[in-house]
Amino acid sequence: MANDVTLSKGVRANLLSLQQTAEMMARTQERLSTGKKVNSALDNPVNYFTSAGLQARASDLSTLLDSIGNGVQTLAAADKGITAITKLVESLKSTAKQALLAGQPTATYALNVAGTAIASDQSVATGTVGSITGASTLQSLGIANGETITISDGTNTVTHTVVNAATEDVDDVITSLNGGAATWTVAVNGSGQLEVTAASAADTLTISGNGADSVFGTTTTSSVVNSDIGALTGTLTVASGNGTPQTLTFGPGNITNRAQLTAALAGLGINGLTASITGNAVTFTSTSDDALTLGGTVLPALGLTAGTTNPTPTVTGPNATRTSLTNDYNELLNQITQLARDASYNGVNLLNSDNLGVIFNEDGSSSLTIDGVDFTAAGLGLTPLTGNALQINADVNAVIAQIDAATAQLRAQASAFGSNLSIVQARQDFTKNLINVLQSGADNLVLADSNEEGANLLALQTRQSLSTTSLSMAAQADQNVLRLFQ
Repeated sequence: MANDVTLSKGVRANLLSLQQTAEMMARTQERLSTGKKVNSALDNPVNYFTSAGLQARASDLSTLLDSIGNGVQTLAAADKGITAITKLVESLKSTAKQALLAGQPTATYALNVAGTAIASDQSVATGTVGSITGASTLQSLGIANGETITISDGTNTVTHTVVNAATEDVDDVITSLNGGAATWTVAVNGSGQLEVTAASAADTLTISGNGADSVFGTTTTSSVVNSDIGALTGTLTVASGNGTPQTLTFGPGNITNRAQLTAALAGLGINGLTASITGNAVTFTSTSDDALTLGGTVLPALGLTAGTTNPTPTVTGPNATRTSLTNDYNELLNQITQLARDASYNGVNLLNSDNLGVIFNEDGSSSLTIDGVDFTAAGLGLTPLTGNALQINADVNAVIAQIDAATAQLRAQASAFGSNLSIVQARQDFTKNLINVLQSGADNLVLADSNEEGANLLALQTRQSLSTTSLSMAAQADQNVLRLFQ
């Protein structure tokens, strides 16, 4: 074209070099100003997108780091709460022990332990006389010569006829009635009455005769309580307080009927304890402060339970100091409950049954759930005291046992929360370090070396200066041609 400017070869070469130097200077200046050698995907697609991914993950973890920090503080709040509650529980124990130091007031005691009925009816021929003994003569009981008593089970029958009422006694009658084809047992029970025990619960006994009804009585039974006793084998152990246990043995050659059981119970010889058969059930009563301990293999058959039963006390004159300490105890319980409810952080209270969830990675696949507990007074098994709860030493010791159990619970949970706190803190430190690793890796892919880029810029500036000089010299060579036309 007519308007095109034609440059000489030398000028054009120098101009191209100068343009390249200018581009390189612009790129170097951009790197120095941004601090990055890769500013867009055009610079280096692989490094650019890899760095962006690493930075994105680091950003996600940074967001989670705040949540992890909240978890640490929530656990710390719970730990402080447990420490404070433990101090209050220790004060509870101190209060209870102070009650032990105060004088125990006068009290009465009552204990009543009864089994279930061995059977519904009893095989006892009862009259109105309740003081028969084996040595009682028949004449003294109003029985005359010629009177009889007959026992029959429907198959076998035994009859005793009084021959000499003046010399015969109850033992003679018992021996006679237990002889022959008798399938039953006759004895005098603890109430001083004649008692007949059938051999089988299926037997129906008929007791009749023309003797004095007030002594022999007449009755027919369709079910017999003592057949259950006769079938028992095993032992029953009874102890009161710290006394030596007494053992009753059931089975052939030992206790096989009601009368023998009644006599054995009466002969236990344990001070303050009365053992008897009441309403067809074995019953223990006491007015001492000793606990009753039962054991043995026949307890289920008697409707009794193995273990220790404490008597029920009735305080006749409460101790004023112990009454005041009861009020102090209840106020401490109230403070424990309030403290447990105040141990929250950011709306989460691990001491009031709230749960804490902590997420450790960006997709939620790594997490920890910390279950909360109820550390109010009720949650610790500590209930308010009422009435004379601290008046009796045994009751105070029971309260102290509850306090010890609560203390053990607090210590165990403090250990559990401590372990959880260690886990969360370890993950917190790990997350911080991982964020640094991710950011460092991302920066290594895109950041520029300022020292290197500064040196490059200086070299390019020198090159630009030289290129400018070279271009000027090439232009002067063209001007020398023009002088030929002057």
